[in-house]
Amino acid sequence: MFKYKRYTLQDTLESEKRELFNVLSTFAGGGGSSTGYRLAGGKILAINEFVPEAQNTYKQNYPNTLIIPGDIKKLTGKDFLEKINLKPGELDLLDGSPPCSAFSMAGSVSHGKGRTHADAFGKTKQYSDIKGVENVEDLFFEFLRVAKEIKPKVIIGENVEGLTMGEAKEYFHRIQNTFEDIGYLVVANVLDASYFGVPQSRKRTFFIAVREDVAEKIGLNFMTMYQLYPEKNKERTTLGEAINDIVNDDEEELKYLIEKIGPDKAVGKTLMKMPKDPDKVLTGMDYHDKGHHFNLKRSSLRKPCPTITAMGNLAGIAGTCHPLEDRKFTIKELKRIMSLPEDFILTGEHKQKSERIGRMVPPLMMKALAESVYNKVLKPYKELNND
Repeated sequence: MFKYKRYTLQDTLESEKRELFNVLSTFAGGGGSSTGYRLAGGKILAINEFVPEAQNTYKQNYPNTLIIPGDIKKLTGKDFLEKINLKPGELDLLDGSPPCSAFSMAGSVSHGKGRTHADAFGKTKQYSDIKGVENVEDLFFEFLRVAKEIKPKVIIGENVEGLTMGEAKEYFHRIQNTFEDIGYLVVANVLDASYFGVPQSRKRTFFIAVREDVAEKIGLNFMTMYQLYPEKNKERTTLGEAINDIVNDDEEELKYLIEKIGPDKAVGKTLMKMPKDPDKVLTGMDYHDKGHHFNLKRSSLRKPCPTITAMGNLAGIAGTCHPLEDRKFTIKELKRIMSLPEDFILTGEHKQKSERIGRMVPPLMMKALAESVYNKVLKPYKELNND
């Protein structure tokens, strides 16, 4: 059973010392997925990240990890292998969470929100927060181009749930076909973090790909690939389990959050009509005279927190709010909701910190997935090869 637990960066580093498998992480952000791999006993050889503030956050928490900066479009598999001193085929696991701004629009395309296929996929630059990078929807294929050259035993790719919906399925199938073209058996599944010890209802698509020769050696085939996913809990982790003992001692941050969404603001007026400590998650549209503020949510201590998004926790806009107070969550609370270490450091201004958290893969979710993949693929393969 996967339980929510509090832990520190030192706990993470101690777990990494087991070096059960090695990992190269691309699109690593501030280190959410990396933290999960470390908790599963993985050794992070290096990471690739384009955004400077994300690099700063990563350095603060894992100063001894090699950071390979720059746009993946300008890097080759050879560049990565030279940095980590491995040959093609030697890396255990290649990880990647390519930005998904365009893919996240796909759900609204299929649900009649006014976007067209061209809106969602033909003009992706307007949805991208990555300055200097265009054609964001191509980045998953750049990730696979690098994977083809590195030839890792296993690839784990993460993206939004919307990738499996509506017209986005065209891209979803292209990605699956590309995995197969470069020599991998692949499976994709949507996982909800709240079933893996994370106090947040966060659904993400995870691709697991195993190199064909590795799969053959351990007796894995396309019919049995789904067994690589961890078995989820029967019960979901609640928000109350994570934040019930938090003491927010940063008065300046609390003042900032309360003022930004105060009673003189449109969002604040709606929020203050929403009952505190609800039994279920409430939405603003049920409390606004004209049904507006559908993105405004009052969370419940007895349910998982709604998905924390990159923009949704900005202090003055509609988004997920505290169950007991008329404000957004503090950084201390957000770290718990994303299952980060207690002493994890976020750099930059408040909005950069909350945005960085909102882009992460929850570490406890990645830990569950990585442990399953190690136990069912990498461990038996190494045992057969006497590594």
